[in-house]
Amino acid sequence: MLIPVRRAGGAPEIVGRIVIMAVVAGLLLAAAMVPLASIVGIAAKDTANTFNTLPVGKLGAAPLRSVLYDSQGNVITYLYPYDVYRVPVDYNQISPIMREAIVSIEDSSFYSQGALDPRGTIRALLHNSGSSGLQGASTIAQQYVKNVKVLQAGDNQRAIYNATYPDLRRKIQDLRLAATVEHELTQDQLLASYLNVAYFANNAWGIQVAANVYFSENASQLTLPQAAMLAGIVQDPSAYDPVNNPTAATARRNTVLDRMYQLHYISKATYQTTAKTPIVLNRSYAPLHTGCTSPEAAPSAFFCTYVQHVLELDYPSVWKTLNNTGDLAIYTTLNAQDQQAADNAVNEVEPPNAPGRNPGNNADAEVLIQPGTGAVRALAVNRTYGFQAGMDSIDYAVNSQYGGDPYGVQTGSSSKIFTIITALEQGVPFGHTISIQNPETIGPFFSCQGDYVPPTKFNNAEAAFKGSETYQFGEATVESVNTYFVNLEKQVGLCNVVKTAVAMGMTRADGSSLLQPDKIGSLVLPSADNVSSFTLGAVGVSPMDMAAAYATVASGGTYCSPQPIAKIEEISSGKQLPVLSAGCHQAIPAGVAAAANYMLHEVLYSPGTAAGRAIPGYDAAAKTGTANGGYYAAFAGWTTHLAGYVSVFNPIDPTTSGAMIGANSCYDHDPLYGYGETCPDQMFGDNAPGATWENTFLHAALGTNVPFPNPPGSFFSLGSGFGAPTSSCTPSTGNNNTPSPTPSPGANCPSGGGKTPPPKQPPPKRP
Repeated sequence: MLIPVRRAGGAPEIVGRIVIMAVVAGLLLAAAMVPLASIVGIAAKDTANTFNTLPVGKLGAAPLRSVLYDSQGNVITYLYPYDVYRVPVDYNQISPIMREAIVSIEDSSFYSQGALDPRGTIRALLHNSGSSGLQGASTIAQQYVKNVKVLQAGDNQRAIYNATYPDLRRKIQDLRLAATVEHELTQDQLLASYLNVAYFANNAWGIQVAANVYFSENASQLTLPQAAMLAGIVQDPSAYDPVNNPTAATARRNTVLDRMYQLHYISKATYQTTAKTPIVLNRSYAPLHTGCTSPEAAPSAFFCTYVQHVLELDYPSVWKTLNNTGDLAIYTTLNAQDQQAADNAVNEVEPPNAPGRNPGNNADAEVLIQPGTGAVRALAVNRTYGFQAGMDSIDYAVNSQYGGDPYGVQTGSSSKIFTIITALEQGVPFGHTISIQNPETIGPFFSCQGDYVPPTKFNNAEAAFKGSETYQFGEATVESVNTYFVNLEKQVGLCNVVKTAVAMGMTRADGSSLLQPDKIGSLVLPSADNVSSFTLGAVGVSPMDMAAAYATVASGGTYCSPQPIAKIEEISSGKQLPVLSAGCHQAIPAGVAAAANYMLHEVLYSPGTAAGRAIPGYDAAAKTGTANGGYYAAFAGWTTHLAGYVSVFNPIDPTTSGAMIGANSCYDHDPLYGYGETCPDQMFGDNAPGATWENTFLHAALGTNVPFPNPPGSFFSLGSGFGAPTSSCTPSTGNNNTPSPTPSPGANCPSGGGKTPPPKQPPPKRP
């Protein structure tokens, strides 16, 4: 039972009324529960009726834990109402000696007298007519009622106060509820229920958790000294806490043993021998790590916390149930194989807190989405989720309303997908040529409102030539030529490109519209249609949104909003609750998606920026992304079955001292360049992000290969689009890690544009 809160005595007339109420309550109890010969006639009948009709409502059930499952039915973690870790067990799962110990010390007449002890209760109530508090004498049934009320109160301090304050009216109401409980449950069921809601100190609610917390045992395995110690705690969990007050806990345990001897549960010799033994603890700290911080949730902790935020924001009634009554089974879309592949990849390529392998301590975040359904198959961040030193509670893969960073990530050239789709929708063929320069001042642009966006100077990273060149659409795509795409963005319309992104589910990282200005802290941001470098990924978004956008291309143009929840049901009743639809719809024409896949498939082959990262046996496509100065790097890659997006950056200071250049560019575990630390001097999309994606897709559940559909013939009106650029310069090799040196102006570019130039050379190993 909880420690009673005492208050000063009342005035004489109030005390008189309390005496009368106490006597009446005692009579009511006797009439209602025990046929005492001394209580007969009309008075007893009337008082019994009064007691039985007291308007006290229903007690209800103690809160139950809920379960979070992956798509294969494996438990991800358990979610506890109010974060109270409690694991109910059946009567037969509690050791007999534990049952005997608790009955001996808390309610020795439990089986002989019933759930209510009328004489003891009358004695307790009468005692309070002249004292400042309610005497003990509560039965197990009454303690059960009070503890259930405390659990139901959660963190509502007023409700806890009402459940525990030693008020006579509350006491009588609890007696009435206890009488109801005694009628509804057998004695064995009631005893087990009480032990499941009793508090044993140190965050241990219920006998199963207490056995685990103090002895790393199950309740069924408790021995006599262990059972006696636990039974002694419940009267005053603070005073008899064996961790902080071992002397008092030992004395209290011996009191329990003595009572068990008096009631003939144990022999005198057993009592004397056991009482001489010290308390021996073998502690477990499980209750301190519940929900998404629990050990079993660790491999998918960031997915777990993402689901919690989705429930809180998008399922308010379910969230309320989770944190009140519980008893829900939540089946998620998480695929265990995909999650393990992604989790291993981010932690192997960019191991956290590993100066010898990831000296910049860069973050590596990856999202996997199933095209055509919106099912979030995996979400991984190379951090340990939590709130202690060395942990991180920010989910860098998602929008800020779901636990992410409001600034999001820059996407570099991976945002060129929106210009590609816009151009293809306008009928631009693969062979569409644009004469470009490097560097080049391009503009002006115009926003959706007709606002003037001034010309801006742009440089190429991958196509590091000097002078001018003419590129075809396909070749500019696979080599990710910046000045080609900014010119193309100008041709098809900046406003149209941003609207395409919106149609493919893109928002800012804080969830606000790309077509509206935004304010994050003191930073005021223009709408995306006022940012001429939008095609180069200058606007902060989330990897989750980018993964969903690329899944649109992979699915043949069907956009589905990311959804991590497949089914919700009440465990006890089996009733299914409604879940949100992914709202799948044709966001872009299927032929346009096929054309985009056709071009981006070649990114995985030379001279593409991700040459060498194709997945054996599967049709795949990809797009790299690199922000200026090594601030951010990204990689999108997909098959028809799975789309992934990776972002790598320094989360503390991405744009100055944390920029991924020099030693801060080093990473590890690259299938393309060999395992071991690799240092490209500046992080590009094909480095750590590409290695993360490739590691993931080599081990993910990709199913049977389904080839990409052929694009409509109209896009071939000017050829395949992969002819070599023409100019008086030397083009890049397509290797965005080691751009070719630029010769003097006037040199001729080599002919061809084929797919089998010399293989990529790896970046240097760190000295």
